[in-house]
Amino acid sequence: MFVMSGRAHRAFAVVAFGLACTALGPRPARAESTDWRDIESRIQYAWYTEDPRDLARIAARVTGLSASQPLRNYYLALTQLHQAQLALAATRTPAAGEAAAGCIDSADAALAQRPTDAELLALQSLCMELRSRARSLTLPFAASRSHAQMQRALQLAPRNPRVRLLAAELSYLSAHSNQERAELLAPYQGAVDAFEQERQGLEPGPAWGGAEAWQGLAQIDLDRGDAIAARAALEHALLLVPEYASAHRLLNHIVAG
Repeated sequence: MFVMSGRAHRAFAVVAFGLACTALGPRPARAESTDWRDIESRIQYAWYTEDPRDLARIAARVTGLSASQPLRNYYLALTQLHQAQLALAATRTPAAGEAAAGCIDSADAALAQRPTDAELLALQSLCMELRSRARSLTLPFAASRSHAQMQRALQLAPRNPRVRLLAAELSYLSAHSNQERAELLAPYQGAVDAFEQERQGLEPGPAWGGAEAWQGLAQIDLDRGDAIAARAALEHALLLVPEYASAHRLLNHIVAG
C-alpha cells in the first residue's frame, strides 16, 4: 500500500474537493481570485488519470481567464502539452498536432512577456517535437530548433527540475534505439535528484513533475534490463501519485514479465 507525501496529499485533497463540485467551464476571473495551485492540481490529476475530457474542460477554463495574468499562458501550455501527449499515445495524431500547436502558441504569448523563462522555453521545445511527430511531413529544421531551445533552457536554469525533466523527455523521444535510450540514465537521475532537492525547500509555484521523473527513470532502467531498479523507481512515483495510470501499467508489465 502506497502512502502519499505531504505535498502530494495536500494537492490531491484539493483535487478531490474540486471533483465534487460542478464541472469546470470557461469563466472570467480576477487575477487575485485565481488559485493557481488548485488549477495545477486539476491539470495534473487529469493527466495522471489520463482523462482527455477533463483536460479539455480545464483548458477551456484557463483560456477564459484574463490574458494579463502572468501564469495563465504557462498553465495553458502545460495543459495542451498533456493533451498532445495523451492524443499521441492514443494515435489520435490530428488532435495531438492541434494540441501541440496550441501549446507552442500559448508559450509564445507568455514568452513575449518573459523571454528568459526557462520552464516556458522547455515546455515549448517539447511541444515542437510533439507537433513534428503528429504531422505526416517532418518540418525542416524542427528537430534542431527544438533541441537548441531546450539547451538554452538548461543553460538558463540548469538546476530547475522541470527543465531537466522536459529535456530528458525530449532526448528520450529523439532516441533511435534502446541503447540510446539506456544512455539517458544520468539525465533522468539528475531530474529526480533535482525534484528531491526542491522538496526539501520552500514549496515553489509550479510543483508538477516529480512523479514523471521517477516514472521516466523506471523506463530507462527497464530499457537497460534492470527490472528490479525499474520497480523501485515506480514505487517512488506511485508513492507521490497513487493514481498515476502510466506508472501502474509499467509496474504491471514488470510484474507480469
